[in-house]
Amino acid sequence: MRESWRNLIDLIANPKATFTRLKSKPKYGVAFLVFCFLVVVLAWIVFPFTQRFLNPQQASVLASLELFGSAKAAAMSLVAVSGIFLGILCAVVFSIILIVVSRAFKVNEALKFKHIFAAWWHTILINPFVFFVNTAFIPVFRRVEDINSLIDIRIIPGIHMLVPSVENLYLLMFFSYIDLLSIWNIFVLTVAVSTLAEVSKTKACFTAVIIWLLRIGIDVVFQVSSVS
Repeated sequence: MRESWRNLIDLIANPKATFTRLKSKPKYGVAFLVFCFLVVVLAWIVFPFTQRFLNPQQASVLASLELFGSAKAAAMSLVAVSGIFLGILCAVVFSIILIVVSRAFKVNEALKFKHIFAAWWHTILINPFVFFVNTAFIPVFRRVEDINSLIDIRIIPGIHMLVPSVENLYLLMFFSYIDLLSIWNIFVLTVAVSTLAEVSKTKACFTAVIIWLLRIGIDVVFQVSSVS
């Protein structure tokens, strides 16, 4: 247990140490529990803002639940459970894909599914952390009544602020993920790939960028689809 918490701390302070330990002991239980906790907390915090642009069907469901005084709890539970389920699904699917790719390119024969799976749950923690930082700044720069679309809750400066002419919400959300904090995300992924797969930093960085792009693509589709 102590080593698992140390892995989480080193994910920020010394990511190479984290993935070196995961290479010999691929533990992910604590990382998964922390992910679930963060998803639940974020679902609760962001609800006052996101409820403003729920689609009519979702709004009617919440209105009926309000009769029992549980609208917020029901909405939060739905978002949290959906987020956790999506996280588990992505972890399994991506781990399978990555292990198949590693075998096809004959990358580190000692690399197993469990190593990639454990690394996935550690690297994915950066996503809710960045989202938490973003959400913390919403009350500073936005009032609830100023939130009219999903892109309005993206406070961290990103590429989306440089393309005001773009109206497609999917594209705007995708651009909003390209910010300074994304460099940290890609860096940690690069360290994970280079350490576990034992490839050059150039190949590791290229792989990390692809994984990161696929991740944010899934996040964007999930978030936009949930309110449309």
